[in-house]
Amino acid sequence: MDTFFDDLLDERTANKWIEQGTFEWDAVRIGRFTASEIHRLMEPSKREMTEAELRERPKSGKGSSAKLVYDYSKLSDAALTYVSEKVAEVLTGTAKSQGYAFPLVWGNEHEEEAATYFSEKKSLSIEKTGFYKYTDHAGGSPDRLVEGNAILEIKCPFDSKNQIDYLLLTDQFDVRRNYFPYWVQCQANMMFTGTGLCHFCTYDPRMKHEQHKLTHIEIKPDAEFHDLIAKQLILATKEKLKLIQLLG
Repeated sequence: MDTFFDDLLDERTANKWIEQGTFEWDAVRIGRFTASEIHRLMEPSKREMTEAELRERPKSGKGSSAKLVYDYSKLSDAALTYVSEKVAEVLTGTAKSQGYAFPLVWGNEHEEEAATYFSEKKSLSIEKTGFYKYTDHAGGSPDRLVEGNAILEIKCPFDSKNQIDYLLLTDQFDVRRNYFPYWVQCQANMMFTGTGLCHFCTYDPRMKHEQHKLTHIEIKPDAEFHDLIAKQLILATKEKLKLIQLLG
């Protein structure tokens, strides 16, 4: 893994040594689209079908009554809301407050324990890290770096019922189908860190049996989806800068 001084000289990784959750970490994230919420940019907008597209619809069955089609050339309402939040951060110089929520507190309190448990069970060394920039307007903070050019993303469910659902996951495609925001977070952080694998894990220390405490799914980079993330970030960044300029 890179040395402290090597990383300081690299604009992309200069902030990887900033401890997550600190004032400095919050400051570098102000106005940036972050991996944990980039899924909000990935919902495509919709437009009405053209006459040609209407004629090409199936005559019966699925899609035969469709009148709208996905349009990735513009941002959805959900994406525009996220952009407005980032503009507000820039204009106030203050990161959006996450507020106080028991699930969030529970997750933060058990992250270190979960990371150590993963490291011991999988016999993989891990390292804390901070924020990785992606352009001047985005970036992400994986929960840990893992040996073998990989990252670790940890979820510690507040409700143990959720751990049951996680235990039923079989592969990365299950994660994408059932927990799309988490899958996007993994993809974005691999993209931002230049790593080739994400260990997606959930951890519940309340489970009586060891096999139920940790779920582990390996998620591989999706190059096509990375291209889509990059495209949506370009649209979101243009919209953000346009609003900032408009508001003076």
